[in-house]
Amino acid sequence: MSSNLTVRLKEGKEKSLERRHPWIFSGAIEEMPTGCQPGELLPVYSSKGKFLALAYFQPMNSLCGRVLSFEHKPILEIFRDKILAAIQRRVPFFTSQTTAYRLINAEGDGLPGLIVDRYDDVLVLQITTSGMERCKKFVVDLLIDIVHPKAVYEKSHGPARQMEGLDDQEGCLWGDCPGEISILENGLRFVVSTKEGQKTGFFLDQREMRKLVRTLSQGKRILNGFAYTGAFSIAALSGGAAHVDSIEISRKAEPFFKKNLQLNGYDSTHHQLFIEDVFDFLSRSTMDYDLVILDPPAFAKKRSDVDAACRGYKQLMVEVMRKARSGSMLLFSSCSHYVDGELLKTLAFQAALDSGREVVLLGRHLQAFDHPISLFHPEGEYLKSLLLFVS
Repeated sequence: MSSNLTVRLKEGKEKSLERRHPWIFSGAIEEMPTGCQPGELLPVYSSKGKFLALAYFQPMNSLCGRVLSFEHKPILEIFRDKILAAIQRRVPFFTSQTTAYRLINAEGDGLPGLIVDRYDDVLVLQITTSGMERCKKFVVDLLIDIVHPKAVYEKSHGPARQMEGLDDQEGCLWGDCPGEISILENGLRFVVSTKEGQKTGFFLDQREMRKLVRTLSQGKRILNGFAYTGAFSIAALSGGAAHVDSIEISRKAEPFFKKNLQLNGYDSTHHQLFIEDVFDFLSRSTMDYDLVILDPPAFAKKRSDVDAACRGYKQLMVEVMRKARSGSMLLFSSCSHYVDGELLKTLAFQAALDSGREVVLLGRHLQAFDHPISLFHPEGEYLKSLLLFVS
């Protein structure tokens, strides 16, 4: 951090930081050092000279500053304290039956731009901002010192990095990184591929919803769309489902799906996997199911994608509702940041109208507690789910 360089906000623009919101937009800034480098850490002051925060900056972006601390402390102390706090708030929730969880959840743990997932004794790290990229070396050193993993693997991909002017990065940062890791989730076994897996390898944020599906599945026929490596399908089978059909378009996921079935003692007796597009399957299916699970990828990765995403989500719901059994359920999730919970509920309402079915909302998403959301940063809430009952 440059001790003689500071950022000063315009008059009246300090309120969001005083409310502990961690983002600073370019329009709020009165003065920034000439030649400020991407990711540079600087103290932020109000127009009257009051210290507000320590933040790192990417001057070419509208969202140009992200707060690391609202206290003026040494950077290593900030990171150490926040990593330790993140670990402590997760300790009460995990037993030997679950060996994979999110260790650091970006703004939810006060470390914007940093995701760290723990898969047994391997940490998988994802960095999305230039400021966190500059801090990567000592972040990894701190994680090794505090967590004592066997390996640290980086999987930093995606449009967020491109917006920060960063290239994608992937590879082993420390230790002997395995290609596959065996994990437990609520006693169920899964194989996670660090290289081939989506995101960091496994969708840890749906843990509580998989647990719910397990309780709803006894004796039921279930369809799992966008099945990936089968976590929802295996949860349903473990809950006593009579039969599960799974749809996954990616052939890369197929061997891991089959391996996960075998690890949990399931075969084709009560399960069938279809490698095809979910929209195509739904259009030809008679929908003879008691529970349909649809957890599509993010259809809206930027704000301009929202209209197209809404059309896609609504089409999926209509396809299910039109042909659904009376008395069946639809569990629908969206991880699109720009489609909030109320908008998703509105799309479900429109789909119910278009399908001519009576539909009631039974429940909403159950937050996985290792994915905390800061009350000061509601934008961190990205994953939504609706459990719907179709009459």
